[in-house]
Order: sequence, then structure tokens, then C-alpha cells
Amino acid sequence: MNQRLAELPARPGVYLMKDAKARIIYVGKAKLLDRRVRSYFDGRDKSGHRAARLMVPYIRDIEWVLCESEHEALVLEATLIKKHWPRYNVRQKDDKHFPYLMLTMNEPYPRLIVVRHIRDDGNLYFGPYLNVRAMRHLLDLVPRLFHIRECDLKLPLKTPIRPCLAWHIGRCDAPCANQCGIEDYGKQVKQTARLLEGKRDDLLKQWEGEMKSLSQEFRFEEAAKIRDRIQALQATTSRQKADLNNAGIDLDAIAVCRTGTLGCAVILEYRGGMLVERRHFPLECNLEQEESEILAEFLPAWYLQDGTAPVEILVEHDLEDVKIFEETFSEKAKRKIHINTPQRGDKPGFLRLARANAEMLLIELKSKELKYDEIDQSVFVLQKELGLAHTPFRLECFDISHLGGTDTVASMVSFRNGRPERSQYRRYKVKTVEGIDDFASMREIVGRRLKRLMEEDKPLPDLLVIDGGKGQVEAAWAVVHSLGLFELPVIGLAKRLEEIVFPGGKETILLKRSSPAIKLLQRARDEAHRFAITFQRSLRKAHLRVEWLSDLPGVGPALQNKILKEWKTKAGFLAATPEELETVIGKKRAVTIRELVAGKAY
Repeated sequence: MNQRLAELPARPGVYLMKDAKARIIYVGKAKLLDRRVRSYFDGRDKSGHRAARLMVPYIRDIEWVLCESEHEALVLEATLIKKHWPRYNVRQKDDKHFPYLMLTMNEPYPRLIVVRHIRDDGNLYFGPYLNVRAMRHLLDLVPRLFHIRECDLKLPLKTPIRPCLAWHIGRCDAPCANQCGIEDYGKQVKQTARLLEGKRDDLLKQWEGEMKSLSQEFRFEEAAKIRDRIQALQATTSRQKADLNNAGIDLDAIAVCRTGTLGCAVILEYRGGMLVERRHFPLECNLEQEESEILAEFLPAWYLQDGTAPVEILVEHDLEDVKIFEETFSEKAKRKIHINTPQRGDKPGFLRLARANAEMLLIELKSKELKYDEIDQSVFVLQKELGLAHTPFRLECFDISHLGGTDTVASMVSFRNGRPERSQYRRYKVKTVEGIDDFASMREIVGRRLKRLMEEDKPLPDLLVIDGGKGQVEAAWAVVHSLGLFELPVIGLAKRLEEIVFPGGKETILLKRSSPAIKLLQRARDEAHRFAITFQRSLRKAHLRVEWLSDLPGVGPALQNKILKEWKTKAGFLAATPEELETVIGKKRAVTIRELVAGKAY
């Protein structure tokens, strides 16, 4: 790996991290490849260092692709992520291709059809549409307003044919029957494109002018047709008005929320001063990045692959590469694109609305994933009472048990959705601590548990609960901190007053005894204590059970097992007849062993 790092060039490009099976697990872009990639391994870059704790242990090889500029690297990064779906990149969980509406401009008489991919073929594409019902509504509206043909005939025909039903009911101008010329049909196509671009107000203003002009010329029948168009468009495309000073503004307001490895991105699309669409995307964030990092990955994934960027994009966080994004999006859209983080005026309100939608949808996604009805409400109360950043859907509770410093053991019990998850219970023998030292024992056990989860690439709990006070909690937190798991909360439950103890000098708190949160913690603590005591007693019993046979000359492990299999206790062994002893252990040893056992204190 050191050799590969030494070979990195000081040029812009895209780097691909691979695991032991040569699978691509992460794709990133860099202004200078050597600096960016090395930062994952030396911790100079904060975001890279965070990723390193989770991802770098699995990296076995690095490849890179040199690019002429950062713009080219940004486009290539988005393309490679879409192609390979690396495990540690932010991923849209729903990988289906959303539908588009395409105006077939390469035909003399264009049609409006549904497609799933955008191609550079001269046609006009609109979308993508996440709300398929709304798209179908538009598909039905266009023939009624603009008489765009719905057939798949290759027009113009050499020999005109008889008009179909669409002409008779006023949904088509019958170019197949030479009832409409290319020039008149083209005007209708242009108006269709304006509607699909969101320029509804422009159309209404134009039609109102035409209707007024026709009325003044006493062409009332034609004016009535335009009036009907206006009413149909107003009735069928009525949308919630946005509170904008500029009624013709086009912008997207984007918010990203994350909890654990699950995230949600929301785009509110304003076109012509109106909120016309809300798009949302479930995201899989295996590195649990900050929301600004997720946003930086999401923007090119959407606007360079599927989405059409408006003139302005509003985001909540300042982006490091905002100029690169603007230039790259502008180049693709062939017009100037601005990415802003507004602080004043009306626009911050659009971002607040987008964030409220993202938070709401994230709760819905999390609930669906975890079957909300099966979740005990104490879980949500606990999050609120402790002020936790993430809901503790899964918590693990640890306890230490010993008898006078001997047979020191530990237990870990798991609660999922507020209920015991007994298949995940674990018990431990303390290996590195002699005598009575609960703090050192807690450090060992918590460290063993978390390291095992990280090595096996299993999900970490949402909360660690320690049966004990300040000392035990600080010991556990020291281990968590040393492993770089700074976002994993640790608390303790002290027995004396049932106080909730926090690490780092934070004051303890007392909850009401009737609170579902304290009852959940008590159930977990009592279950961990029961599980530890049961294990410790079982070890003690095993030691006591063979104590009357230990250290006897001529009685090894094999003979001990033979005797214990026949007689479970010392009293049973001494009550056996000489004939029974002789049958099991032989005549010569029977008398000797019996005398030794009888004379041994117990």
C-alpha cells in the first residue's frame, strides 16, 4: 500500500478504493490525488480520517483515473458511482429509473411519449417524474390543450388517411389527413414545451392576450376556444402558490437529513414562482457522513445523471467545491447555474420547508424499516429525555459480577425496539484483570465487544448502558473514545438513586419514576445483572462441584469425569457400596480414593 501511495500523482482525477476481492468500495474525486488519498491514511483531513476509521481497514488496493480538470473529475465520479454503487458512497436506495416525457423533435410532427432514459438525440426531455400519476395527468392534458398527436404513425404520409376518433373529439388536428400543416403544428409543439418547462403563467398571459385580440375582432368562436384552454389549464394544473417576491422565479430547495446509516434527501422544485414538485430519495450512508458531505455527493449524482438543474439551487450548507459544481452544472445545462446558501429574505423559508419534509420522510422511512408498530414507545421517550441525536432502537447494557474478586465475569444484554433480544445476549470471562477492579474489567469487556463488531463489520448499537456509576461509565467511554466512535453515546444507571450518569463531567440527571425511559433502562440493567449473576454462579458451582475430587493423588481429569458421571456429589460418592466403587474405578483404587475423599474438608 505504501508503494501505491508513493505513486500517486499531484494531478486532478478520480480514485477507486478496492477490497481484498478487488471490489470497488469507494469512489472519490480530488483536485490533487496524492494529497487527498494520503489523507485517509495519515489523518490530516478530518473527513478522510473519519472515513478511514470505518473504510481503510478494508482497503487493499487503490486505482486512479487522471482528468484534465476538476469538472471532468466531478462528472466521472458521478458516472462511476452510478455504475458500480460502491458500498461506502452515499447511495440512493431506490435504483429504478424514473420516467421522463420526451417530445420527439426529430420528427416532422412531434409526439409526447414516456421514456426511461435521456439520450443525446435532438429530442426534448422533461422530468424525471417521481409522481407517475402527475406525469400521466400531463400526458392526458397536452392533447386536450394543444392537439398533439398520440398515434405512432410515421408522418407525413404519402397518401392522406381518414382522421381517427381523436380528431372528432378535439384531441388532435389530424396531420395524418393533411388537416394541419407543419408550421401550425410546430406552434402547438412550442407551447407544449413551455408548459412542460413550468412556464404556465407565460402561456396564460399569451392566451389571454390572444383571446382579447380575437374578441375585439369579433372572432368569438375562436376566442371561446382559447377561453376554454385557459380554464382547463387553470383547473388542471392548479398548484400551491409559493410566497415569492418574483413570481417567475425558478429554483430548487434541497435538504438532507441523516440518522445512522439511513438518510433522506428532499428537493422542492419551484417553477414560474410555483411549487410544482416534491422529490425525495432514500439514501444509504454507510460512512455516516455529515449532512454537508452527503449533500456534496448527492448533488452531482442527481444533476449530472437524472435531474435538470434550474437557474438557482438552494442548499443548507456551504460546500467546499461549490464553484466546481456551478461550472459543471452550467456546462451540462448550457446556461448559468447558481448554488446559494441564503441567510436573509424569503429563500431560507424554502429550505426550512424542505428540511421539515426531509425530517418527516426520514421518520417514515425509519419506521417502515423497523416496523413502527413493533417499537415500544419508551424508545422515543428515552431519546427525548436524554437528548440523543439518534433514536436508540438498539441498546446494549453491560454488567460486571464477581465473588470476592474471583470468577470475575461480565454480561451484555441487547434490547431492540425496547424489548429484549435474547439471541444477541453475550457473556464473558474477564481475562486481563486480577482481583477486584470493576473499572478495568469494564474497559476490557466493552473493548472486546466493540472491536468484535467492527472486525465483523456488524452494526454498532445506538446506545451503550453501563450498570454502574461514574467510574464504570468513564472506563467504558475511554474505550469508545479510543476506537474513534465519538458519536456512540454512553450512559450509566447508578443503583443508589437510579441516577443517569454521563461521561465527560456532565451532570447526572434523575427521571421521574413513572417515566417509560427510566423503566426501559431499569429493565435492561436488571436483565444484564441477572444474566451476569447466573453465569458467575454457574462457574462457582462448577468449581465447588469438583473441589472434593481436586488435588487427590492418582485422580486425573479422566477419572474425575468418570466418578462425576456416576455420582454427582461427594455425599453420593461416599454412600456408594464397595461393589459399586469397584465396578467403576477398580478394586485397588476404590478404598484409597474413598478414604481420601472422606478425610478431605469440604
